[in-house]
Order: sequence, then C-alpha cells, then structure tokens
Amino acid sequence: MRLIFIDDSGQRDCPRAGIGDLISLGCVSVPEQSVLPFAEDLREIKKDLGIPAGEEIKWKPPKGSFLAAAGGEVVTSLRRRMLQAAIDRDIRSMVVILDHSKAYTASSKEEAGRTILKWLYERISMHLGDYDEIGIAFADKPGGGVAEEGKWLAGTLALTNHGTEYIEPGKVVLPIVTASSHHLPHLQLADLVVAASTAAVAGRPAALGLKDLLYPLAHKHSLGSIGGAGVVIWPQNPNLYYWAFGEDDYSRPSMMAGFVLPYKAFPYADDDGLKQS
Repeated sequence: MRLIFIDDSGQRDCPRAGIGDLISLGCVSVPEQSVLPFAEDLREIKKDLGIPAGEEIKWKPPKGSFLAAAGGEVVTSLRRRMLQAAIDRDIRSMVVILDHSKAYTASSKEEAGRTILKWLYERISMHLGDYDEIGIAFADKPGGGVAEEGKWLAGTLALTNHGTEYIEPGKVVLPIVTASSHHLPHLQLADLVVAASTAAVAGRPAALGLKDLLYPLAHKHSLGSIGGAGVVIWPQNPNLYYWAFGEDDYSRPSMMAGFVLPYKAFPYADDDGLKQS
C-alpha cells in the first residue's frame, strides 16, 4: 500500500515570458514502509539545522515563523535535504499544473481546480497500477473551515467511487480525506514538491535550483519520462519539461515514440523565456 498526500499551489506574475497565472494540484506517494522513516528523517534534518521541532515546513512560511526569519542557506538546505530524503525512501511525486490564463479562461478557478483534480486522480491511479498497489489519499485541510471541507470531500467522492472516463475505480480505496498538515511531515513534503514544481514552471530561481531533485522524485511512465506522468503542464509545451525539470527526452507510451528536447516545434525551443541579467 502507498499513502498519497495531496496539496495545491499557484503562481502569479511569473517571470518566464509567456506564462500566465498558474494553478496546480499535486501529491507525493509514500510507501507504507517509508511513512515512519521519512518522518524521522525530517525530524533529524530540522534538528541539524536548528529548526524548532514544532515548526511547520511551508514553501511560503508565515510571518513570524522561524523559517520566515531564517537565512536563505538554511531554507535551501532544508528543502534539498527533504527532497533527497524523499527520493531515498522511494517516495514519488505527481503534479498537474494549469496555466489558467491560457486554458479554461471562461471558467472559474474552482471549476478548473476540479479538472486538475480529475487529471491528478488519473495519474495517481496509473502510478499505483505501475506499482501494482492500492492507495489511501489525504489532502491538506482547506482553509475555509468545515463547509469548505465538505465541498472538497463531495467533489472527490465521485472520482474515488466511479473513476474517470480513462481510469477504472479501485486503486484509490477510500474517498480522499482531509487532515491538518501541521503535524504531518508527508503533507509538508507535498507542499514543498507541488509549490516548487509550480514555481519552476513559472521560472522562479529558488525552485529552478531544485530541479535536479524534483526530476528524480517525479514518477515516470513506461518509457522513462516525467511528461504526462509525474508532471502535467497544460496547455501542453514539452520544452517546459526541459527548462523547468531538466527532462531531455519527451515521449508518449501511447505512441511508443518521442523526441529530444528542446524541440523546435514548440515555444522555448531556443531559450527559457527568462530575462538574462
């Protein structure tokens, strides 16, 4: 069995030219035998770096927290060590990133969120199928209170009971349930992975400095690529997998074919779209 921990993120005013407002939903998939060891890993990492034991790890730490006042060296070391520990524990990630300014512009972000939830559910189910395992999914508790939590659970029930048009139900064995991330290091890892992956597509330097770890952490399909499996970017632009994650080959199992990145037929074939200093 694998435990799936889900979180969302977003980016506005992206530095990468041609990228609009991003919304994203993603997860980390933790083998049951790695649940306790990863929690212990994070406890030791925090101790080594002098981070208070009760500090919640967030990509954007709240004002007044230890991490908000900590230097960049501490924060970078924390992020890199968390990601490496996840890789070492056979944890894998899946993130769906939607440019809301270019797709579904007529819909609300809530409606777009339901779409990317469906896409993420499909990736989770395919991932569990690759491992021939079942999963239980947990999501960070929404900030809107009990009423908002009820909407989230209602929106996921149909997926876990009935699957989607592409995926049969059965791999995710319970409706997605919510939990507070404060005392769950695995949800804190999900926050880091989803936020960093989204920020890397946006072109944020702090996230691009983590792509050497985000890439091996991401789930890969049968041909060995993350595109469409561990990371979904929509509208589709394969060259962004190269610039944001270091993917040098884009392939599609359905066609048993692929091509080398960056590819001339898509934007960002000649540069990353970031202003050079």
